[in-house]
Amino acid sequence: MPVLIGSYADQISFFDDDFKPSAPPIRASSPSYLAASADGGVIYTVAELDEGHVAAFRLDGTPLGSLPTGGASPCHLAVAGGFVLSANYQGGSVSVFALDAGGGLASRTDLVQHTGSSVNPDRQSAPHAHQVTVRDSRDPMVYVVDLGLDEIVHYRLTSSGVLERQRATSVTPLGSGPRHLVLHPDGRVFVANELASTVAVLDRGFEVLDVQPSVLVPPAGDNFPSELLLSADGTRLYVANRGNDTITTFAVTAGGLSPLDEVSTGGTWPRHFALLDGALAVANQHSDTVTLLELDPATGVPQPGRTVLEHPSPSMVLHLR
Repeated sequence: MPVLIGSYADQISFFDDDFKPSAPPIRASSPSYLAASADGGVIYTVAELDEGHVAAFRLDGTPLGSLPTGGASPCHLAVAGGFVLSANYQGGSVSVFALDAGGGLASRTDLVQHTGSSVNPDRQSAPHAHQVTVRDSRDPMVYVVDLGLDEIVHYRLTSSGVLERQRATSVTPLGSGPRHLVLHPDGRVFVANELASTVAVLDRGFEVLDVQPSVLVPPAGDNFPSELLLSADGTRLYVANRGNDTITTFAVTAGGLSPLDEVSTGGTWPRHFALLDGALAVANQHSDTVTLLELDPATGVPQPGRTVLEHPSPSMVLHLR
């Protein structure tokens, strides 16, 4: 199945599992984040621009519509049934788009604007919606991670594509700057805090159970965790670190997280990574490389990365299955 690379280089690139080009690239504006339809036949991408939009394409590059988000710098997408949702970072907002029968973009059905600020004057003077995640597509709950507010905002997505706000969970201590979360099958929630360089474990009610540094090696300067990923069996949590330029592996335990190892990605500024046939494929934005970190089958710990692809400004790895 193809491996897609999103980037800030105005192209979506297609490769096979050996990272050989498998199709011509799709030309798109700043497609920094990608998502796929349930059947893998349609690709959705943000255009991370001041006047942001979301676009849809078939795998052969056929365009299926493009619509404005209504918010600046969309940086993350989620697909929920007949809708696509976008987190707009600079806009501090969330957009919802209805899909037509062919998976194309039909209309924008909602735009929710966050308001407020938090304690870091440089990074938190306004809301910054960084990720949108959906739990249970049958009665969708939507969680929006807002770095600028130090909050995870809870919504219910209605059948008409409207976000109904339920509540907001504060991420403490203030100034943590939550960026991304992942949902564990047992109900726990793992959150990467970009500004605090930590990983938090929350229970199903979003109460804090544990907080760990995102690195094992003290950084020489700033360190900003980015993507985090659970192993298929839920026993390992992987966190990328921009600064240390590493992946940290944690064992997921009944009590929280237990650090196992931290290894180099083999590149600079790992913005995103994905699980790819027993390895982690990492998009290293500033070194213009994609590296592969083979996982030890016994421990689930990755080996240091090796470059498998040179690509301008990669920001996302999407493996279609």
